[in-house]
Amino acid sequence: MKLKRAWKGIAAALGVGVLVSAMGACGAGGADGSKTTLTFLSWNNEQVMRPYIDQFEQQNPGIKVDFSYSPPTPEYIQTLQTRLVGNQAPDVFIITSENKADLIKNGYVRDLTNEPFMRNISQANKDFVSHEGKVYGMSVSSWASGIVYNKDLLAKAGAKEVPETWDGFLQLCKKLKAAGVTPFLETIADGPSRIPDAFMGSQFDRDKVDVTSLIDRRPQKPGSDQREAAAAWMKLYDQGLVTRDTVGISGDDMKTQFINGQVAMICTGPWDLPSIGQSGLKYGMAPMPLMEKGMVNYAQGSPSPAYAIYSHLKGDKLKAARKFLTFMDSHWALQRSADNGDAITVQGFKAKVKPEYEQVYRANVQPGHYFLLMNFYAKPDVLTTVRQSETQQLVQGSINLDQWAKAIDDKMDSVK
Repeated sequence: MKLKRAWKGIAAALGVGVLVSAMGACGAGGADGSKTTLTFLSWNNEQVMRPYIDQFEQQNPGIKVDFSYSPPTPEYIQTLQTRLVGNQAPDVFIITSENKADLIKNGYVRDLTNEPFMRNISQANKDFVSHEGKVYGMSVSSWASGIVYNKDLLAKAGAKEVPETWDGFLQLCKKLKAAGVTPFLETIADGPSRIPDAFMGSQFDRDKVDVTSLIDRRPQKPGSDQREAAAAWMKLYDQGLVTRDTVGISGDDMKTQFINGQVAMICTGPWDLPSIGQSGLKYGMAPMPLMEKGMVNYAQGSPSPAYAIYSHLKGDKLKAARKFLTFMDSHWALQRSADNGDAITVQGFKAKVKPEYEQVYRANVQPGHYFLLMNFYAKPDVLTTVRQSETQQLVQGSINLDQWAKAIDDKMDSVK
């Protein structure tokens, strides 16, 4: 099957200072005429990127990197769009779910399919930024979510680990509830549940769906496509195993309740493991349960944002951009990213992850067995918003599954 952390809310307004700084940076030429100046717009700040840039310039003394920054996600996309339409395009920039369709459609990104630095990139990372068989970005890491569990609380139900199947998971939740333990908690306040995306990945794998083609389907039917997965997930609520108050519980609230020993299991990603580990809690992390026995296990997850090269580069600028992406795929850069906590998926690179994350890393991250709905449909911003609102109504019981699916499909069909 061809096949990325959903972003939390960011400040709505674009800072004028950031935009002015970015515009100035992209128009600047190299102070030293003997050097090629490579402009790079990132949504990682300079503190994060400076070690990479310094090392790259040290290895390539004929190239100077002119760095600018805009935070993810809406601010970054607006800044990049302003620069592209204003003929101030950065030479290298970030391509991701929210902007890839527009960047590819409008011819702003270079086809990287046959570039040497793409040879060891994971197929799932390539699929993330592919269209019609061509790859337009280089993504080197990924994340996947899973079920984090309190070992002591599971023991009260006679369990040592999370069951492999969804039916087994539901049975464990019933045993925990009977033992006076709150079985499971998730957040619907920060975004839709992670579980249906995991189930949908397995479903598409079973049905041999080429997910890179979903963006071209008309009409877009993400609600209908995910109805089977959502129906399985909703058994948690239909059977009274999870509180419907999840619509008001944030990710931080969920994590706090878990750390305080108030709930046996939560669904989250690797970003929460450091603080859970620091709490001293005896915990583990398991892959998502299988929707049905016999399916391939998938998690909700995604490749990291990718590096893209501006399509109109040529000459020394293009050579410099190619060298920069080659460097970001080098052992030094990958090791630096791994040390920063990224789960590297480049073939041939041996990555170390937290012991608790090892099982999910091997089952889902390394083989690319993860799925994120918004990565593969048109207008992901619209999809995210409508799916969030309709899912909250579904969990509260004010609409049923058919109404949920139809509302999502109708909204997507109305967007041109």
